[in-house]
Amino acid sequence: MKIFHKYIIKRSLLISFFIFALFALLDFVFNFISELENLSVNYTFLSSLKFMLASLPYNANDFLEGACLLGVMIALGISHQEGNLNVLRSSGESPIKIVLISAIGPMILVFSYLGANELAFRDIHINAEIEKNLIINNQSNTERNNEWIKDKNSFINFSDKVGNTIYNVKFLKSDYDEGLYYKTSESANIQEETIVFDNTMTSHSFNNKDELSYSEPFNFPLGASIPLKDIEKLQFTELIFNKNLLKDSSVKKDILFKSHIEKSFYKKIFLPLSILSLIIFFGSFIFGSLREASPASRIVLSVIGAFIYKVFQDFSISLAISINYSVLAGVVVPALILLIPSFYLYKKI
Repeated sequence: MKIFHKYIIKRSLLISFFIFALFALLDFVFNFISELENLSVNYTFLSSLKFMLASLPYNANDFLEGACLLGVMIALGISHQEGNLNVLRSSGESPIKIVLISAIGPMILVFSYLGANELAFRDIHINAEIEKNLIINNQSNTERNNEWIKDKNSFINFSDKVGNTIYNVKFLKSDYDEGLYYKTSESANIQEETIVFDNTMTSHSFNNKDELSYSEPFNFPLGASIPLKDIEKLQFTELIFNKNLLKDSSVKKDILFKSHIEKSFYKKIFLPLSILSLIIFFGSFIFGSLREASPASRIVLSVIGAFIYKVFQDFSISLAISINYSVLAGVVVPALILLIPSFYLYKKI
């Protein structure tokens, strides 16, 4: 039986990886076609291709769930047609055990990818995005931030933020109602409570008394230093740090921001649980007479069901945030709802 187990694990792993790579490649092609609209004198075809290739592994995260489910369903469907599942069941192994064994392959893929994403893919994507913004250096290609951020007597405005780098920076230092000096630069780096301007910095002093340097003390509010759209790009350790930083805050904006931090945190933590719950639930559909429904139709049904699950989970999380309820419940409850009927389905097999 161990030979059959190894064979199923290997088959589900290889099929999941192939589907995952195929989805990532298709996404790359469509995104690359869209990216070509941003071509300019400085941002050439090769620059665009380099950026998209560097972002490909990070962007593939969206397809991990579906690829793993499809990999198991196809592997089980092929094994069912070959009669291997009947051999395993005749040896006394239960359907739930067979499905769980089949899930080992995709779970290896899940943990390997999540580890690589945390250690390398994310940083490669962010560095490529920074390089792209430096090449383009065009406000029409960035999200314009018209709000000035204040810290004591300092004000700052920027057009876009990637990681710890801000672009098209304008900085103003004042003394109550009197302006002391201002600085502008193509980009600047946020280092703890200091802003370090790049070598494109230009400055002007209103009183000709202040010695201007490439760094300025500035304490960013957490919501300003980390835009909502960048929360998904934070590393796991950064999510934990920011989550603990805001845990005792009663400010309404901080509570909302903390909810989005928790959303990203719990989705990363429980992504393997979501994938496993999908595999367990839809894996039960494979067991049955081939005359009732073909494996292909069951695979299509599982894809549609996984899409519905994803929509329901997003709705559950958004509802939890909107009513100020536990984000953890919003992430976990859909998976639990899927697991409960799974046990009933396996009892009927």
